[in-house]
Amino acid sequence: MRLWNWLIAFLVWLSADPAAIDRESPRAAAAVSAARASMLLEVAPPPGPTPTACDCGQTCVRGTWKPDGRIPQACKCDCKRCVAERAKASPPCPDGRCPNVLR
Repeated sequence: MRLWNWLIAFLVWLSADPAAIDRESPRAAAAVSAARASMLLEVAPPPGPTPTACDCGQTCVRGTWKPDGRIPQACKCDCKRCVAERAKASPPCPDGRCPNVLR
């Protein structure tokens, strides 16, 4: 910036009214809020997907299923097939000592 430009910018800054500067910040914030509110939709968003009767798609085996194909998760569906598969699952060890069984 040249000296002449700097001098003009400084003189303009000196001539500004401090009360006007203090009023501009709230006005700018109100304008931003009004602009944002005008962009919002007034209609309700569409409903999400309807839940199915069986979350695992009846693919659980002994009470577990793999939603991503790798990580097993507990199946908590209430359909008849899933309830029967959970019943096939081995019961927990009663004394806390389970034999090492490969599945």
